[in-house]
Amino acid sequence: MFTAKAVTAINGLFETAIQNHARADAAEACVVDYVAQAPALSKDGKGLLVVLNISSYLFRIVALFDFGTDQASTAHLARLVRSNESTLSGQALHDACSELVNMICGTVNRSVCSSFRHAGMSTPFILERSCAQYLAEINPSATQALAVTVNETVRFNVTICLCCAADTEVDFSVEETQLEEAESGELELF
Repeated sequence: MFTAKAVTAINGLFETAIQNHARADAAEACVVDYVAQAPALSKDGKGLLVVLNISSYLFRIVALFDFGTDQASTAHLARLVRSNESTLSGQALHDACSELVNMICGTVNRSVCSSFRHAGMSTPFILERSCAQYLAEINPSATQALAVTVNETVRFNVTICLCCAADTEVDFSVEETQLEEAESGELELF
């Protein structure tokens, strides 16, 4: 299981990474709210569910990002990826959502690797939104939902599921310097 200290550290890493990567420029407001359950983004059920895993031989962090496809969200994502288009759709929207997820989780992964040298990260993949209702099947030891709002108009949700190997306790903390380093980010070449 994840200790309370480890859960707090992971939540803090995600919050910091979201604050730093979800804004198209530093002047934009970005609010991350911890909620019991992620709120519905649209009444029509349209949207994208992007999933990424951060794993080691001791644990797995499954991060689900639920993006709306409304005009404000697609326009914001276009600005984030510096697209020439005013809004995104189709493969360009998939790519922009996946890039944002990759940047956020990459920041979290770098910080986690300071305590767990054998942690790695998957590439983002897109699932049907209905798959989110089956999260209990992966048997997470802890789950946290985040509701993110950028400039009061752009909303997306993040659900963080923490899974452990049997009879394992995951315990670590994040120092303030690690959160500061997580803010800067850097390009990694493989």
